Amino acid sequence: MPEILIVEDNLLNLTVEADLLKSFGYEPKKAKNGFGALEILNKMKIDLVLLDMELPKMHGLELLQRMRHNPETRNIKVVAVTGHSDPESREKFLEAGCCAVLAKPINFGDFVSQVEKFLTTVES
Repeated sequence: MPEILIVEDNLLNLTVEADLLKSFGYEPKKAKNGFGALEILNKMKIDLVLLDMELPKMHGLELLQRMRHNPETRNIKVVAVTGHSDPESREKFLEAGCCAVLAKPINFGDFVSQVEKFLTTVES
């Protein structure tokens, strides 16, 4: 089973995303900030990161930059899950190294299918 890491500081959003993924058989790892995410990324192989961009202590873009500069994490697929989904923000996140941007609030019906699409590109 692919390993998914959710990085989200809002407990409600974190719980909703994790519960949706669990209902489809995934066991996502969870981090409430960038430092927690780096700790998990250093301990285990992660296939996909669902990254909130507005995080305390370390912005999502900083975490993404650190991941892209580390040979062990540079190729992990990262999807921005953000309320900042205007065209300029989307472009900024994609240029920084995200493979996609999912807008908040998430669409429950599409969330898992979108995640599975990204995992398919990881596995192939």
